[in-house]
Amino acid sequence: MDIIKILVEVLIFTSLIGVIFGLVANPDGNITGASLVLYGLIGLFVVVGFIIYLVKSTGIKKGR
Repeated sequence: MDIIKILVEVLIFTSLIGVIFGLVANPDGNITGASLVLYGLIGLFVVVGFIIYLVKSTGIKKGR
């Protein structure tokens, strides 16, 4: 059941972050391609960091 709980939390977190990043990375805005790439990488690191935090806080074993 811990996996389902983590998946729901990740889904909620990524949907909220996705909306925020989608609004900022609007193609109509004045943002260059390089900043869009950096912006996407920062978003990726935020989501991965959140997932790692959830896994560590719930004590789920990553290996066998």
